[in-house]
Amino acid sequence: MTGIDFIPYGPAAVLAQLDDSLRPHAATLVHHLARRFADAAPEDLVEITPGFSSVLLRFQRRAADPARLLELLGGLPAPESLPPAAGRQHTIPVRYDGPDLAELAQRHNLSTAEVIQRHTASELRVRCLGFMPGFGYLSGLDPTLHTPRRDTPRTIVPAGSVAIGGEHAGIYSVPSPGGWNLIGSTTLRLFNPAANRLDEQFLLAPGDRVRFAATEESGAAAFEPTRWTTPALGWLRVKSTGAILGIQDAGRPGLARFGVASGGALDPAALHWANRLLSNADAAPVLEFAGGGQVFEALTHLTIALTGADAGAEVQAPDGSVRPVKPWGTINLAPREILQFRGPREGVWTYLAVRGGISAPRSLGSASTNARAGIGCAPRAGDTLAGTAHETLLGDATGSRRTDPARIPGRTSNAIRVWPGPQAEAFSETARRGLFRNIWRVSPKSDRVGYRLDGPPLPAPTRYLESEPVLPGSIQVPPDGLPIITLPDGPTVGGYPKIGWVDPRDLWRVAQTPAGRPLELIPTGWD
Repeated sequence: MTGIDFIPYGPAAVLAQLDDSLRPHAATLVHHLARRFADAAPEDLVEITPGFSSVLLRFQRRAADPARLLELLGGLPAPESLPPAAGRQHTIPVRYDGPDLAELAQRHNLSTAEVIQRHTASELRVRCLGFMPGFGYLSGLDPTLHTPRRDTPRTIVPAGSVAIGGEHAGIYSVPSPGGWNLIGSTTLRLFNPAANRLDEQFLLAPGDRVRFAATEESGAAAFEPTRWTTPALGWLRVKSTGAILGIQDAGRPGLARFGVASGGALDPAALHWANRLLSNADAAPVLEFAGGGQVFEALTHLTIALTGADAGAEVQAPDGSVRPVKPWGTINLAPREILQFRGPREGVWTYLAVRGGISAPRSLGSASTNARAGIGCAPRAGDTLAGTAHETLLGDATGSRRTDPARIPGRTSNAIRVWPGPQAEAFSETARRGLFRNIWRVSPKSDRVGYRLDGPPLPAPTRYLESEPVLPGSIQVPPDGLPIITLPDGPTVGGYPKIGWVDPRDLWRVAQTPAGRPLELIPTGWD
């Protein structure tokens, strides 16, 4: 089909990309493509995520053949024949008091009043959501207001901040770091994870129309993060959270179109086995932590399970005696016994499960902590934990269970299979070979959002890439040439070219590789 390419994104996803000739009509055509594929419902399709000039189709097992997708699409109509996306109309009240307003006006030789007039004069369109949950990229901004992002991003931008970044306008939906130019604030709440319906949880959706209106109303949008609720009968008290401590389960898949990362445990097999050792549901909430220093006190007789990284766990009895414990088994704790973690001896992330799964508040269908997006919550020092099972079930035969991780399929291999990324062909042969021949070590500047790699920089393509949907496992190459492997808390939309994509069966190996250790990248599916 003229005008659209179907680009493989690993074996189970396809990026439907408009060519350059159709970019001026992308706002209308992307909405049309997303709607047509939703109506056609290709077999095994589980998620549709729109970008600026592309639509990502993600399948359960294997992506549909491009010929089949073309057949289902039934042709690409002339852009002029398509009506504008029938999105909702929003009027956003803005108090124009942003810290960058005067500087932006001076940059464009305008008065602040002229900036406000031009900002409120145009009807804007929500192109896609990304960066943060509910954050809409708005197109249609007056060209005289196009302003590059700040050289140094702010460490925190309040929710409700109205901003300009490049040729787009936007509104920060949660408190977060950000480099856009802040010109005002609104009291409207763009993201409310506590609401019951999607249209209440997210104010904006792709295709919606937005107008800004000046107001003198002061204040900013309130964002209420999920709060930890202390159970009536605690089983385990958190005495120290250590370096990192959070709650994780299977995450929030299927919400990428709203800018919500899938999240969930970085080592899914460790999550599964922590629960299996206690006869819990496979994806029941567990504690996920790293870096050492975590300390817990048993408040009753209970059995827990540890899996994942060996974090130097030991149990100290009230009489001062200490016994070391190993992961991949269950542990019986008595009241007043202290469970502490000295620091990882092998791996990075450790998982601690209690009977029935940890009782924790849920947001958007999951208890997973996503600190970057302000979703979910993590216990703090002094908080208590409990499982969802009845207390009388404690102390049964699960107290002596163990498993050998070497017998779990794929657990002993170090190889990380890498498929071609959507922009693999845009990289030079030198860069593609370098991806697999260079020695890449995990940078200390890594977290649940993404693992940065240290090594010889790869020559990155210089062609501008419009932001498009991003899957966990994507190997993005920023201008400095040092790859970043996106993890489950990473952005759902991004503008860096993606040279490769880590097979999801191996992404846990990336996450469990300590800083300074090398990764063994193996080409899979490359010509």
